[in-house]
Amino acid sequence: MSTTDRVPYKIDAAYALVSLGSTTIWSFLSGWMLYFYLPPEGSARVPPAAYGIVVLCVRIVNALIAAPIGVLSDRTRSRWGRRLPYMFVSALPMLVLFCLIWIPPLEGQSAWNLAYLALVYLLYNGAYSLNQITYTALLPELALTDRHRVRISAWSSSFFLIGMVASGLVGPLIDRVGYATSALIYALAMLPAFYLPFLVLRERPARAKAQNSQMTVRQIVSAILRNPAFRVMTGAGILYWATTTLIQGVIPFIVTEVCALTEADTPLFYIPGLVASLLCYPIITWLANRVDKWILFSASLLASAVVLPGLMLIGEWIPLPLKVQGIIWITLQAIAMSGVTMLPPAFGAEIADDDAARTGERHEGLFYAAWGLLDQAVSAIAIALLSWMLLLGRSRLDPRGPLGVRITGLAGGAMMLAAFFIFLGYPLRSQRAGKEPDHAQDHG
Repeated sequence: MSTTDRVPYKIDAAYALVSLGSTTIWSFLSGWMLYFYLPPEGSARVPPAAYGIVVLCVRIVNALIAAPIGVLSDRTRSRWGRRLPYMFVSALPMLVLFCLIWIPPLEGQSAWNLAYLALVYLLYNGAYSLNQITYTALLPELALTDRHRVRISAWSSSFFLIGMVASGLVGPLIDRVGYATSALIYALAMLPAFYLPFLVLRERPARAKAQNSQMTVRQIVSAILRNPAFRVMTGAGILYWATTTLIQGVIPFIVTEVCALTEADTPLFYIPGLVASLLCYPIITWLANRVDKWILFSASLLASAVVLPGLMLIGEWIPLPLKVQGIIWITLQAIAMSGVTMLPPAFGAEIADDDAARTGERHEGLFYAAWGLLDQAVSAIAIALLSWMLLLGRSRLDPRGPLGVRITGLAGGAMMLAAFFIFLGYPLRSQRAGKEPDHAQDHG
């Protein structure tokens, strides 16, 4: 029996439970905050022109604090280790601030509401970053072998999808009890997801004590940027982050513009994709125990490059209802992209180990802070790009239908193909899924 097999599954489930909580809260906020403060019907709660400026400024500040949070956690010493203390102290304030976002001080449109939003949203994002940067940096400390890292990534990805499903129930709840009460219900429901894991999770003694760093922050950043595996993974990551954002954002338009359905039919398209992904994760985990995860990730990139342009083909010239064609495409792209969505955490841990071997120090916090920052920036750019693409032929009267919506599949396929060629240069691919490092016996 391997070392990984002896690691209790409760550790995987406990780690993934945090992902459930953070995903559910994040999806609630990202899906409804704009609608709450600038409702399409009725009075806005803040000056409309200033809302976007506030959100942009908060994101800029959030980007600026990411690296300091990563470095701080890397250099922290405590009985709990380097990551768990920050996860513990940030979760409750984050949930409280999440609830406060939905109770502005004044009715109707007001500059005071705008100032309130700016302050509370800024504090919320700070708490969220502190929690999530240290949470993602914890994975290499919980899982030392490649096999265990793939397994725990599968758990986390599955709980992420469950969180997306849970957030999809927000709309009906808001109709019944309002925004503030709905936020309170979700916060209370997710509170155990953030704190129950502390009954199980422990950082390993060999890693829990931060080393006395002999490198300056500038030297650490320089070393990370020179790491060839980091550069390859980041280059491919920029492309697949952009692609996943485009596909997630365009699905409602596929439902209404390409398949000629209504907004109410959108869940019929989300659910098959989520189910397909959940079914694929155990298969990928099983395959990762037998072949190099680099092969699985590369195959997922290539399969996505083939499947995504299929969006251009949906139309009445195929003897199937448009609704069936759309669901088939959604399901196929979810299957194709399952490796891309599941495996990156395992690669991140591997690259952090490679950096430690090169520098003699562990900098997981800064690694994951950098990737989180880039993910946010790329997602914001992709959303802006999507809004421009949708200007191309939105009408169903166009010869090939809503061209702008269809082009997202073609663009996504091109980016995934480019990511595939970039990832061919990944330098750590000789490390097999079953191979365990010399220190794998350190269980903490």
